[in-house]
Amino acid sequence: MKKMSAYKIILPLLLVAFVFTNCDVQDANVGTFEDAADKIPNFTVIPGAEDVTVTVKRNNDRAYFDVNLRNIASDAEVLDGDYLGWCANWSAPIGTNGEVYEGISLYSTLGDQNWNKLNYLLNKRPYFMDTIEGATYKEIQAVIWELIEFREFDVNLNPVFDDLNKEVFDKILRHVRENGSVFRFKPGMIYAVFVDMSKTQTGGESTQPMVFERTETAWGGDLDGKGTRFYSIFALDGEETQGIYAGAKSDSLGNVTASVAGDQVTFTAVLKPYWVLRSNIHVGGRNGAPPTHLSPPELAPGQLGYQRNELVFTVPKYDYYLLHFPVGLLPSD
Repeated sequence: MKKMSAYKIILPLLLVAFVFTNCDVQDANVGTFEDAADKIPNFTVIPGAEDVTVTVKRNNDRAYFDVNLRNIASDAEVLDGDYLGWCANWSAPIGTNGEVYEGISLYSTLGDQNWNKLNYLLNKRPYFMDTIEGATYKEIQAVIWELIEFREFDVNLNPVFDDLNKEVFDKILRHVRENGSVFRFKPGMIYAVFVDMSKTQTGGESTQPMVFERTETAWGGDLDGKGTRFYSIFALDGEETQGIYAGAKSDSLGNVTASVAGDQVTFTAVLKPYWVLRSNIHVGGRNGAPPTHLSPPELAPGQLGYQRNELVFTVPKYDYYLLHFPVGLLPSD
């Protein structure tokens, strides 16, 4: 497949195939995501992510959904685990109360300039939500609908959110349109991954595909993990402060410090400038010997399965920890 260069060329083709939620309003069945993707050069299934199990829950805070992925091959560009997800359209159904969808395929936007504005928005999301008064997941979601245009969306004619702040919506959309087209992905930034749900049904209608934020996978600890995929381990009998690494140990993204008090350990993580936490930290612990394999998000099977969304967290004391930090690098502009 070859890639089309024009953003507006892709959108009408996708419109033929996508059914998306308003994330609560149902719409008529249309063709499958695969039908449309076959017409779009270079928009293909991620190798190793052709038969994924997806669990969807409402987030309604930092994103619209919490998306859990399972059954991804160990060498795929996306890991099993939890991600922040979004609607790609406003008018098709999806279950959001822990519903499980099986046999799902994932499509990457990495390196595709047609999705520059979408990826720019997702990378800037924490900045917008933290610095613009009144900015919530609702305004971000509405901008996503406006940018993708899988199904025509008008913030005035399609009031999905009764309390949408249109002034904030306009401000974010204007900024993304002015700056997003020149977005360039750098290691550590996130990018959108499409989740093809269209072959399944919700309430008798085709389930909408989604978008989730593919984060950088970073690990806290200086001890090398075993296996073919990179990860590092925090040994409690080592240095109190150890590095946070992503992909290799040549460059640290920050550090994490352990403080022991009885049978509890408090970890304090500090990321370098422009690095931010994208979703929950996963914590696994093990006694006796370090973990020898990964199975996120149960990072140490049979031992611990914590999730923390803060950079300071307290857990029971163990000899070894797997500290998984889903992080992202903010655009510098």
